[in-house]
Amino acid sequence: MSELGAFSHPSLPLWIFQHQNSLKCLSHLGYSQSCFNTKALMRPGRLDRIIYVPLPDTATRREVFNIHLRAMPINEDVSVEDLVMQTGKYSGAEVAAVCREAALLALQEDIQARTVTKKHFVDALAIVPPRTPDNLLQLYADFQHRSGLHSV
Repeated sequence: MSELGAFSHPSLPLWIFQHQNSLKCLSHLGYSQSCFNTKALMRPGRLDRIIYVPLPDTATRREVFNIHLRAMPINEDVSVEDLVMQTGKYSGAEVAAVCREAALLALQEDIQARTVTKKHFVDALAIVPPRTPDNLLQLYADFQHRSGLHSV
């Protein structure tokens, strides 16, 4: 379970978590339910803003790869475009994790490794899968449609 945010009221702290396929609310009473179905939470004045940040598009994933590969010596067999196309459902953090994992695999193979190869990235992609399930993406899209919220 990963904490998405913590909102507090003087007498009622509330944490919002992403858990498996939904967002869950947890109060000091141990109460847990889907946040989007909590009408009291969604009333005006409770949350200042709800912003949906979608998974990165192709151009954004390319930029994330370029940032993380800038200081990494990669072999000429590594194609950033291929990596971008293979990571369609990856978050920016997952793309960064793929880069770190590929570098670690290169060092595990040879502590004196001078470059990270395509094989290291292929293996890293197998180790670091995308973790945002389709039904959670659909939940976000449905909520955005129902509420009239805009994404960034």
